[in-house]
Amino acid sequence: MPEDIPDRPIQEFTIPNSFLDKLFEFTGDGDDGGFILAYVTQDGRPLIQCKIGSQIVEMGLRKALEKFLDDMELGEKALSEDNQS
Repeated sequence: MPEDIPDRPIQEFTIPNSFLDKLFEFTGDGDDGGFILAYVTQDGRPLIQCKIGSQIVEMGLRKALEKFLDDMELGEKALSEDNQS
């Protein structure tokens, strides 16, 4: 191990609440704003964080995510079918 790296566990990174609050503010804030954020930590754990202003925004975000995931799955199926031919 290099001399300049301390021999202690690295603290897991978390996205600061101030960043998440600012992201929420950028989306419209209040009842019209919201986000769902998916990411992977440095040790490979997937995490999802969200801040949603209202039920209608939540429903819209859920529907958008469903479509996104369906489209990704269709793209993967198309790629695997192309590779089999």
